[in-house]
Amino acid sequence: MRIPRALAWLLIVMAMFTAGLLRQFHDLTPTSPFLAPAVGSLLFACVLFLVLVAVRERQIGAAPGPGIRLGSLTPLLLMLLVEKWISSGFYQPLFALAAPADLPDESLDAWFRLMCGVGLLGIVLLTSRFSRPAASWVRRRLDGWKAVMGIATAGAAIGVVTFCLAATALAAGSSIGLLPPQTRGPLLVVLLGQAAIALGEETYYRGILLGELLRLTPRLGIRSPAGRRWVALGMSSVLFGMEHVGSSSGWSDGARQLIFALALGTLLGMLVLVTDNLWFAASLHAWINWLLLGAAPRLGYGPAQAGLPPGASVSLVLIAAFLAAFALQRRPAPR
Repeated sequence: MRIPRALAWLLIVMAMFTAGLLRQFHDLTPTSPFLAPAVGSLLFACVLFLVLVAVRERQIGAAPGPGIRLGSLTPLLLMLLVEKWISSGFYQPLFALAAPADLPDESLDAWFRLMCGVGLLGIVLLTSRFSRPAASWVRRRLDGWKAVMGIATAGAAIGVVTFCLAATALAAGSSIGLLPPQTRGPLLVVLLGQAAIALGEETYYRGILLGELLRLTPRLGIRSPAGRRWVALGMSSVLFGMEHVGSSSGWSDGARQLIFALALGTLLGMLVLVTDNLWFAASLHAWINWLLLGAAPRLGYGPAQAGLPPGASVSLVLIAAFLAAFALQRRPAPR
Protein backbone atom coordinates (compact mmCIF):
# COMPACT_ATOMS: atom_id res chain seq x y z
CA MET A 1 0.00 0.00 0.00
CA ARG A 2 1.41 3.36 -1.06
CA ILE A 3 0.38 6.72 0.34
CA PRO A 4 1.23 10.30 -0.68
CA ARG A 5 4.29 11.87 0.90
CA ALA A 6 2.18 14.58 2.52
CA LEU A 7 0.14 11.92 4.31
CA ALA A 8 3.34 10.16 5.36
CA TRP A 9 4.64 13.38 6.92
CA LEU A 10 1.31 13.86 8.68
CA LEU A 11 1.42 10.34 10.16
CA ILE A 12 4.96 10.84 11.47
CA VAL A 13 4.20 14.25 12.99
CA MET A 14 1.01 12.97 14.60
CA ALA A 15 2.82 9.95 16.06
CA MET A 16 5.56 12.15 17.52
CA PHE A 17 3.05 14.63 18.94
CA THR A 18 1.09 11.77 20.50
CA ALA A 19 4.27 10.35 22.02
CA GLY A 20 5.11 13.74 23.49
CA LEU A 21 1.65 14.09 25.03
CA LEU A 22 1.62 10.57 26.46
CA ARG A 23 4.90 11.32 28.24
CA GLN A 24 2.88 13.38 30.72
CA PHE A 25 1.22 10.17 31.96
CA HIS A 26 4.43 8.50 33.14
CA ASP A 27 6.50 11.25 34.65
CA LEU A 28 9.59 10.03 36.48
CA THR A 29 7.87 9.81 39.87
CA PRO A 30 6.00 6.84 41.31
CA THR A 31 3.00 9.09 42.06
CA SER A 32 2.20 9.81 38.40
CA PRO A 33 -1.37 9.10 37.25
CA PHE A 34 -1.97 5.75 35.64
CA LEU A 35 -2.81 5.73 31.98
CA ALA A 36 -6.54 5.46 31.41
CA PRO A 37 -7.53 1.95 30.24
CA ALA A 38 -9.20 3.38 27.14
CA VAL A 39 -6.00 5.14 26.08
CA GLY A 40 -3.95 2.02 26.75
CA SER A 41 -6.35 -0.08 24.70
CA LEU A 42 -6.22 2.43 21.85
CA LEU A 43 -2.43 2.36 21.91
CA PHE A 44 -2.46 -1.43 21.79
CA ALA A 45 -4.89 -1.34 18.86
CA CYS A 46 -2.57 1.04 16.97
CA VAL A 47 0.43 -1.17 17.67
CA LEU A 48 -1.46 -4.28 16.54
CA PHE A 49 -2.61 -2.55 13.36
CA LEU A 50 0.94 -1.45 12.53
CA VAL A 51 2.29 -4.95 13.13
CA LEU A 52 -0.32 -6.39 10.76
CA VAL A 53 0.56 -3.76 8.15
CA ALA A 54 4.26 -4.60 8.46
CA VAL A 55 3.59 -8.33 8.10
CA ARG A 56 1.37 -7.79 5.07
CA GLU A 57 3.88 -5.46 3.41
CA ARG A 58 6.60 -8.03 3.88
CA GLN A 59 4.43 -10.71 2.28
CA ILE A 60 3.46 -8.77 -0.84
CA GLY A 61 6.80 -6.96 -1.24
CA ALA A 62 7.45 -3.51 -2.66
CA ALA A 63 4.94 -2.29 -5.22
CA PRO A 64 5.96 0.36 -7.79
CA GLY A 65 4.13 3.63 -7.96
CA PRO A 66 4.08 7.19 -6.66
CA GLY A 67 4.30 8.09 -3.00
CA ILE A 68 5.81 6.02 -0.21
CA ARG A 69 5.02 2.55 1.07
CA LEU A 70 3.10 2.54 4.33
CA GLY A 71 5.30 -0.36 5.40
CA SER A 72 8.32 1.96 5.26
CA LEU A 73 6.79 4.05 8.04
CA THR A 74 5.76 1.21 10.34
CA PRO A 75 9.19 0.72 12.01
CA LEU A 76 9.34 4.36 13.13
CA LEU A 77 5.70 4.44 14.20
CA LEU A 78 6.16 1.20 16.15
CA MET A 79 9.28 2.58 17.86
CA LEU A 80 7.28 5.56 19.05
CA LEU A 81 4.06 3.83 20.08
CA VAL A 82 5.46 0.60 21.53
CA GLU A 83 7.73 2.63 23.84
CA LYS A 84 4.76 4.67 25.03
CA TRP A 85 2.49 1.65 25.40
CA ILE A 86 5.02 -0.15 27.60
CA SER A 87 6.24 2.80 29.66
CA SER A 88 2.80 4.34 30.19
CA GLY A 89 0.95 1.11 30.87
CA PHE A 90 3.42 -1.11 32.74
CA TYR A 91 6.02 0.94 34.63
CA GLN A 92 3.79 2.08 37.51
CA PRO A 93 2.00 -1.26 38.09
CA LEU A 94 5.30 -3.16 38.08
CA PHE A 95 6.88 -0.67 40.45
CA ALA A 96 3.87 -0.76 42.75
CA LEU A 97 4.19 -4.54 42.96
CA ALA A 98 7.96 -4.61 43.47
CA ALA A 99 8.65 -1.55 45.66
CA PRO A 100 8.74 -2.02 49.45
CA ALA A 101 5.98 -0.14 51.26
CA ASP A 102 8.22 1.33 53.99
CA LEU A 103 10.63 3.28 51.75
CA PRO A 104 10.52 7.11 51.97
CA ASP A 105 9.36 9.08 48.94
CA GLU A 106 12.91 10.19 48.00
CA SER A 107 14.13 6.60 47.89
CA LEU A 108 11.05 5.47 45.96
CA ASP A 109 11.68 8.16 43.37
CA ALA A 110 15.34 7.17 42.97
CA TRP A 111 14.48 3.48 42.55
CA PHE A 112 11.68 4.32 40.11
CA ARG A 113 14.07 6.32 37.94
CA LEU A 114 16.48 3.39 37.93
CA MET A 115 13.66 1.10 36.81
CA CYS A 116 12.70 3.57 34.05
CA GLY A 117 16.27 3.68 32.76
CA VAL A 118 16.62 -0.10 32.69
CA GLY A 119 13.16 -0.40 31.14
CA LEU A 120 14.03 2.05 28.37
CA LEU A 121 17.18 0.09 27.54
CA GLY A 122 15.04 -3.04 27.25
CA ILE A 123 12.56 -1.21 25.01
CA VAL A 124 15.42 -0.07 22.77
CA LEU A 125 16.56 -3.69 22.39
CA LEU A 126 13.01 -4.70 21.49
CA THR A 127 12.11 -1.88 19.10
CA SER A 128 15.48 -1.92 17.33
CA ARG A 129 14.37 -5.22 15.80
CA PHE A 130 11.72 -3.36 13.79
CA SER A 131 14.40 -1.81 11.55
CA ARG A 132 17.66 -3.51 10.64
CA PRO A 133 19.24 -0.30 9.26
CA ALA A 134 18.45 1.60 12.47
CA ALA A 135 19.72 -1.27 14.62
CA SER A 136 22.93 -1.41 12.60
CA TRP A 137 23.28 2.39 12.85
CA VAL A 138 23.11 2.16 16.64
CA ARG A 139 25.35 -0.90 16.87
CA ARG A 140 28.17 0.83 15.00
CA ARG A 141 28.01 3.74 17.47
CA LEU A 142 28.11 1.45 20.51
CA ASP A 143 31.12 -0.66 19.51
CA GLY A 144 33.39 -1.72 22.35
CA TRP A 145 36.28 0.66 21.75
CA LYS A 146 33.86 3.56 21.40
CA ALA A 147 32.68 3.01 24.97
CA VAL A 148 36.20 3.57 26.29
CA MET A 149 36.80 6.48 23.92
CA GLY A 150 33.48 8.18 24.61
CA ILE A 151 33.55 7.88 28.39
CA ALA A 152 37.21 8.95 28.54
CA THR A 153 36.64 11.97 26.29
CA ALA A 154 33.61 13.11 28.27
CA GLY A 155 35.55 12.72 31.50
CA ALA A 156 38.46 14.69 30.01
CA ALA A 157 36.14 17.54 28.97
CA ILE A 158 34.67 17.72 32.48
CA GLY A 159 38.13 17.51 34.06
CA VAL A 160 39.66 20.20 31.83
CA VAL A 161 36.82 22.62 32.56
CA THR A 162 37.09 21.93 36.29
CA PHE A 163 40.86 22.48 36.22
CA CYS A 164 40.54 25.74 34.26
CA LEU A 165 37.90 27.07 36.65
CA ALA A 166 40.00 26.15 39.68
CA ALA A 167 43.13 27.73 38.18
CA THR A 168 41.22 30.91 37.33
CA ALA A 169 39.81 31.15 40.85
CA LEU A 170 43.25 30.66 42.42
CA ALA A 171 44.81 33.23 40.09
CA ALA A 172 42.14 35.72 41.17
CA GLY A 173 42.96 35.12 44.82
CA SER A 174 39.87 33.11 45.68
CA SER A 175 39.86 29.99 47.79
CA ILE A 176 38.37 26.80 46.36
CA GLY A 177 36.89 23.65 47.84
CA LEU A 178 34.99 20.58 46.77
CA LEU A 179 31.27 20.49 47.50
CA PRO A 180 30.14 16.90 48.21
CA PRO A 181 27.08 15.38 46.51
CA GLN A 182 23.73 16.14 48.11
CA THR A 183 20.90 13.98 46.83
CA ARG A 184 17.37 13.44 48.09
CA GLY A 185 17.65 9.68 47.64
CA PRO A 186 20.40 7.04 48.05
CA LEU A 187 23.47 8.35 46.20
CA LEU A 188 24.40 5.06 44.51
CA VAL A 189 20.84 4.47 43.30
CA VAL A 190 20.65 8.03 41.95
CA LEU A 191 23.97 7.63 40.13
CA LEU A 192 23.02 4.29 38.59
CA GLY A 193 19.51 5.43 37.74
CA GLN A 194 20.61 8.59 35.96
CA ALA A 195 23.35 6.70 34.10
CA ALA A 196 20.79 4.14 32.91
CA ILE A 197 18.35 6.89 31.89
CA ALA A 198 21.08 8.76 30.00
CA LEU A 199 22.23 5.69 28.09
CA GLY A 200 18.64 4.63 27.41
CA GLU A 201 17.61 8.06 26.11
CA GLU A 202 20.68 8.43 23.93
CA THR A 203 20.21 5.01 22.34
CA TYR A 204 16.52 5.78 21.85
CA TYR A 205 16.42 9.42 20.69
CA ARG A 206 19.89 9.80 19.17
CA GLY A 207 20.07 6.10 18.32
CA ILE A 208 17.19 4.18 16.78
CA LEU A 209 14.92 7.20 16.19
CA LEU A 210 17.63 9.37 14.65
CA GLY A 211 18.91 6.46 12.59
CA GLU A 212 15.43 5.57 11.35
CA LEU A 213 14.64 9.19 10.47
CA LEU A 214 17.89 9.41 8.50
CA ARG A 215 16.78 6.30 6.59
CA LEU A 216 13.31 7.69 5.88
CA THR A 217 14.06 11.28 4.86
CA PRO A 218 15.19 10.47 1.28
CA ARG A 219 11.93 8.59 0.71
CA LEU A 220 10.05 11.55 2.13
CA GLY A 221 11.52 13.89 -0.47
CA ILE A 222 14.68 15.23 1.22
CA ARG A 223 17.63 14.30 -0.95
CA SER A 224 20.58 16.39 0.23
CA PRO A 225 22.72 14.80 2.99
CA ALA A 226 22.79 18.04 4.99
CA GLY A 227 19.02 18.42 4.77
CA ARG A 228 18.52 14.81 5.89
CA ARG A 229 20.73 15.32 8.94
CA TRP A 230 19.10 18.57 10.03
CA VAL A 231 15.54 17.32 9.57
CA ALA A 232 16.22 14.07 11.43
CA LEU A 233 18.10 15.91 14.17
CA GLY A 234 15.39 18.56 14.49
CA MET A 235 12.53 16.06 14.72
CA SER A 236 14.24 13.85 17.30
CA SER A 237 15.25 16.92 19.34
CA VAL A 238 11.73 18.35 19.34
CA LEU A 239 10.38 15.03 20.62
CA PHE A 240 13.12 14.96 23.28
CA GLY A 241 12.14 18.48 24.33
CA MET A 242 8.41 17.69 24.50
CA GLU A 243 9.01 14.63 26.63
CA HIS A 244 11.09 16.57 29.18
CA VAL A 245 8.44 19.12 30.11
CA GLY A 246 7.02 18.25 33.51
CA SER A 247 3.29 17.70 33.77
CA SER A 248 3.03 19.98 36.83
CA SER A 249 5.09 22.87 35.41
CA GLY A 250 3.57 26.28 34.81
CA TRP A 251 3.91 28.14 31.56
CA SER A 252 7.19 29.88 32.47
CA ASP A 253 8.82 26.79 33.97
CA GLY A 254 7.53 24.62 31.16
CA ALA A 255 8.93 26.99 28.53
CA ARG A 256 12.34 27.02 30.21
CA GLN A 257 12.36 23.23 30.45
CA LEU A 258 11.34 22.90 26.81
CA ILE A 259 14.04 25.31 25.58
CA PHE A 260 16.74 23.68 27.71
CA ALA A 261 15.78 20.15 26.66
CA LEU A 262 15.43 21.14 22.99
CA ALA A 263 18.86 22.81 22.98
CA LEU A 264 20.47 19.96 24.88
CA GLY A 265 18.91 17.34 22.57
CA THR A 266 20.15 19.23 19.51
CA LEU A 267 23.68 19.59 20.87
CA LEU A 268 23.92 15.94 21.94
CA GLY A 269 22.57 14.88 18.55
CA MET A 270 25.20 17.00 16.81
CA LEU A 271 27.88 15.34 18.94
CA VAL A 272 26.62 11.91 17.88
CA LEU A 273 26.65 12.90 14.22
CA VAL A 274 30.15 14.37 14.50
CA THR A 275 31.76 11.57 16.54
CA ASP A 276 29.61 8.55 15.59
CA ASN A 277 29.77 7.70 19.31
CA LEU A 278 26.68 7.29 21.49
CA TRP A 279 28.78 6.65 24.61
CA PHE A 280 30.22 10.16 24.41
CA ALA A 281 26.78 11.78 24.40
CA ALA A 282 25.46 9.37 27.05
CA SER A 283 28.37 10.15 29.39
CA LEU A 284 27.80 13.90 29.09
CA HIS A 285 24.06 13.35 29.51
CA ALA A 286 24.60 11.32 32.70
CA TRP A 287 26.92 13.97 34.17
CA ILE A 288 24.36 16.70 33.42
CA ASN A 289 21.65 14.67 35.16
CA TRP A 290 23.93 14.10 38.16
CA LEU A 291 24.77 17.79 38.32
CA LEU A 292 21.14 18.92 38.19
CA LEU A 293 20.17 16.43 40.92
CA GLY A 294 23.12 17.27 43.16
CA ALA A 295 24.74 13.85 42.72
CA ALA A 296 27.99 15.17 41.19
CA PRO A 297 30.68 16.94 43.25
CA ARG A 298 31.21 20.63 42.42
CA LEU A 299 33.80 23.27 43.05
CA GLY A 300 32.99 25.87 45.72
CA TYR A 301 34.57 29.33 45.59
CA GLY A 302 35.34 31.93 48.24
CA PRO A 303 34.69 31.87 51.96
CA ALA A 304 31.04 30.98 51.39
CA GLN A 305 32.01 28.04 49.15
CA ALA A 306 29.46 29.06 46.52
CA GLY A 307 29.34 26.99 43.35
CA LEU A 308 28.65 28.03 39.79
CA PRO A 309 25.04 27.66 38.59
CA PRO A 310 24.55 24.29 36.86
CA GLY A 311 23.78 25.98 33.55
CA ALA A 312 27.16 27.70 33.46
CA SER A 313 29.02 24.46 34.16
CA VAL A 314 26.98 22.59 31.52
CA SER A 315 27.68 25.28 28.91
CA LEU A 316 31.44 25.24 29.52
CA VAL A 317 31.62 21.44 29.45
CA LEU A 318 29.63 21.27 26.20
CA ILE A 319 32.01 23.80 24.61
CA ALA A 320 34.96 21.63 25.66
CA ALA A 321 33.15 18.52 24.40
CA PHE A 322 32.63 20.05 20.95
CA LEU A 323 36.29 21.09 20.76
CA ALA A 324 37.30 17.52 21.64
CA ALA A 325 34.78 16.08 19.17
CA PHE A 326 36.10 18.10 16.23
CA ALA A 327 39.69 17.32 17.21
CA LEU A 328 38.98 13.59 17.32
CA GLN A 329 37.03 13.72 14.07
CA ARG A 330 40.21 14.49 12.13
CA ARG A 331 41.93 11.35 13.39
CA PRO A 332 41.24 8.01 11.68
CA ALA A 333 39.33 5.52 13.80
CA PRO A 334 41.49 2.64 15.11
CA ARG A 335 40.93 -0.76 13.64
